[in-house]
Amino acid sequence: MTGFICRLCSEQKKKVIHLYSGKAKKLALMKKIKLLPITIDKYDNLPKTVCEQCIERLEIQYNLVLKIKKSNAIQRSHRMFHSNGRCPVECPLHGIHDPNWAGLDTDEL
Repeated sequence: MTGFICRLCSEQKKKVIHLYSGKAKKLALMKKIKLLPITIDKYDNLPKTVCEQCIERLEIQYNLVLKIKKSNAIQRSHRMFHSNGRCPVECPLHGIHDPNWAGLDTDEL
């Protein structure tokens, strides 16, 4: 099999995207890769390509990180609205009830 080595999974693939291509820029690959515990330098002697499967996984991970950051911001602002123990209408979590939280001891979190 001939192909390119994926920088993320080290597998040889026929369909890859070069990290410094226009398509990679459009997909914001470098921005998403920065969430990983690796360093990519344009001038290192390592592969500069990523396979489609790793791009899909990277997208899922990136979306999860964004969701976690958004959730954290909402929960932190939720706390600011509670001075008397009640959830006012202005609160971003007003009216949301999660049955999984019923009876949950906050010390378990």
